[in-house]
Formats: sequence, C-alpha cells, structure tokens
Amino acid sequence: MSGIRQLAPRVRAFELRQYNGGELPAVESGSHLRVPVCLPSGEVVDRHYSIASNPARRDIYEIAVLREEHGSGGSAALHDSYRIGSRLRVDLPGNHFGFHEGGDPPLLIAGGIGITPIKSMAQTLTARGVEFQLHYAGRTLVDMPFRDHLERELGERLFVHSSADGARMDVAAILAAAPNDRVIYVCGPPRLISAVKATAKKLGIARERVRLELFA
Repeated sequence: MSGIRQLAPRVRAFELRQYNGGELPAVESGSHLRVPVCLPSGEVVDRHYSIASNPARRDIYEIAVLREEHGSGGSAALHDSYRIGSRLRVDLPGNHFGFHEGGDPPLLIAGGIGITPIKSMAQTLTARGVEFQLHYAGRTLVDMPFRDHLERELGERLFVHSSADGARMDVAAILAAAPNDRVIYVCGPPRLISAVKATAKKLGIARERVRLELFA
C-alpha cells in the first residue's frame, strides 16, 4: 500500500504498487481486484473493488472504497486496518464489465461509488479520442468521489447531477436523447440500475445495448 487519500466523507482511495517497484500487469477499463480484508473477528474475507486508476498506468492500481457501517463489515475494516506500507497478496485483475467490441459511441452513467469503473472507461475513451458523455449522480457534490478531477479532465463531456442541489438525474430524458447507436454502460446502486433497465425497456432499447454493473 503506497498511498491513501480521502476522496469524500465516506470514500477513501487506496493506491497499490508492486512491492519491488516493477510494472503491474496491464488492465482494461472496468477491471477489478479481489482484495483480502481482515474483519474484527479475525476472519479474512475477499472483497471485489474496481480499479479506478487510468488503465494506461502500469505503476499503480487505485481502488476507492465506500465505508458502510451497517454492511458486512468489510469496507469499515478495510478503512480501519489498511495503512501505507501494508502488504497484500492479490490475484491478477479480473474484468466482467469491459467495453464491447463495436465502435458505437458509448453513454456512461454512474451513481455514487459506481463511478470507479466508469472513471477508467472515460479516461480510456478520452485517450482514444472517442465521442462520449458521462452522467454522474450523487446526493451532494461533496459526496461524489473523483468529481473535481473528472470536471477538469472531461469538461463538457461530464454532466453532474446532485439531488441535494435540485439536479436529480433524469434517466428517462438522458436515454431518450441518446442516439440509436449508443451503447450504455451504467454502474451504481440498485435504484439507478432498476431505473435504467426499466427506462431502456420502455424506450425499446435493445438489451445488448445496455451493460450493467451493480454496486450494492
């Protein structure tokens, strides 16, 4: 563990490097790590976290973890026990949320901590010079990890929706305005996933055009 940053009141970023300083295995957007976490009981459990750092980087993997006090205890234990200098043994990254093979322009939608895989997708698309939009929803601006970084990097391609500021994300309007060739990638809490699925079905958007990853 080479770095820890507080991204939001309940979200902390953890930076992982090779212990010998070498390059890490290459990853694609949407990849995740299976990370061991020691619970207060002493039990060691595995948790999966998206790699939020730019996939072009080979020096670090960065994960961002939302602290949940009333969940399984994994995220709180990780926040409490991980320190700079901690050594972890992790498997090679996996990916169940990668880009499709076609060249259609994507529409990216993220809610809360679901921004982590979507951020890496936006950075890959930016490097490729591909047209896209990213719609990012959160309760308040302060609660939205990576928001300030994405505003600087993406400019007008980023649309921020803060419900506390009266700017709740209108999923129906976003999907209705998307061109017919858009492929939609969405990651976030169950409520957002359900809204996208229901709206896509109502609008007649083909199921294969909607790629989902649920963050409970």
